[in-house]
Amino acid sequence: MNSQKLQWGWVLVLAVTCGFWWEATEPIFAQSEQVVEVTIKDFKFVTKQGVLRLGFPTVIKVKNEAAERHDFGSTMFEGLPTQIEKDGVIVYGRGLGGVFLDPKRDAAIRFNMSRPGRHEFRCSIHPNMTGELLLLSAEAV
Repeated sequence: MNSQKLQWGWVLVLAVTCGFWWEATEPIFAQSEQVVEVTIKDFKFVTKQGVLRLGFPTVIKVKNEAAERHDFGSTMFEGLPTQIEKDGVIVYGRGLGGVFLDPKRDAAIRFNMSRPGRHEFRCSIHPNMTGELLLLSAEAV
């Protein structure tokens, strides 16, 4: 009986140790995605991003801090495999153009950034709301 308790004790120690290891490695795995943060506030898109690179997995995190419903849509996703996660639901496809966000809600749009150039986004509900991402392609010399 004591040997069974001892075995379960080691299983518990191993599970806790693996859990801590997994938590510690999470930021390392998360660094493989390029992140663009877009906040909707005062009928404007406020964008925060680092340098974006072609061919890398990209996530656009959109947060609606406004009291109104807004849309985040763009042609930058056209024809690309895209994943949109919102309210616990994940949608996949090549024809996804964006996402509607109710007040105080957020969404994540994942795709591979593969087209250089100026990529505009907009709110179809409020046509004066626009923004853009700029992705330049530079070759190393």
